[in-house]
Amino acid sequence: MHIKREQFIWNFYKNSKTIIPGCYEYVRFNNQKILNSNASSATTLPNVIYVSLFPTFLKSKLVNEEHYKSKSITHFGFSGVGITLNESQTAESYLNSYTSRQLRVKLKKAIKKLENDRNINYELNFGDISDEKCEFLLNTLYTMTNKRFDNKKENHVFMMEWESNTKDLAALIRQNKSSLLVIYDGKKPISISVKRHISNTILFSETHAYDSDYSKYSLSDLDKYYTLNWCINNNYPFIDLGIGLSYHKKKWANLIYDIEYKIYYKNNAIARGIAQFEITKIKLKNTLKQQIEYIKNIKSKK
Repeated sequence: MHIKREQFIWNFYKNSKTIIPGCYEYVRFNNQKILNSNASSATTLPNVIYVSLFPTFLKSKLVNEEHYKSKSITHFGFSGVGITLNESQTAESYLNSYTSRQLRVKLKKAIKKLENDRNINYELNFGDISDEKCEFLLNTLYTMTNKRFDNKKENHVFMMEWESNTKDLAALIRQNKSSLLVIYDGKKPISISVKRHISNTILFSETHAYDSDYSKYSLSDLDKYYTLNWCINNNYPFIDLGIGLSYHKKKWANLIYDIEYKIYYKNNAIARGIAQFEITKIKLKNTLKQQIEYIKNIKSKK
């Protein structure tokens, strides 16, 4: 085999399985390694390895790395946002350092108003949940998401693969690999989010929905605030808010990351030729995307 193609980020997060391509010994966030229990042996690796959708907030160690050259190319128009944390921070110190005064004031008002107006309690289901409770919360999440996106006439990525995305979620929560963060008004869930937990290091906020009758309470910001609090209290150094640079995520973030293609190739003529062909294709795709984006921008200004 001359080339092997791997895809990273969706497999890494999918159902909290932390699947890492076999070509890597490990990936790491800062100095915290996530070892690959299914790493390939050096003798089985091909001349060229093509890894797509690799986020720049992670570093990697290739199996037999000294025998490969590498080239990284940014995936045009495909970036994400995150929150990096350290042990000395509190939620308040993070907000003061990295968010606007407008957000901080709005958040305090929203919390105060919600808790004064309603019978509010917060619950992170992590480590323990019954199948029945998980099913009830997922049904509620499904209804809230459907209602919101039906009104917008838009597709929702999580909903498009609902069955596979929610498969075995109760079991994953009991294994400390996923969680459901819920805000209740009395016994009624009004905000629900699905989180993926990766090696006690990364928390990925996969999806969130809230009851539209409570939209005035900034429940999306409250979900992020309690996620931030929980991660600080549990020593998680990174919260991945996901792909996309929407304002409602960027206003919380202190990191914007890129998504890259990674080409690894041995130093022989065949490998160099294949690698150069793949690199040229990627650059052409990026150029085409840039031109399409440029045309869209011109049309939107007319």
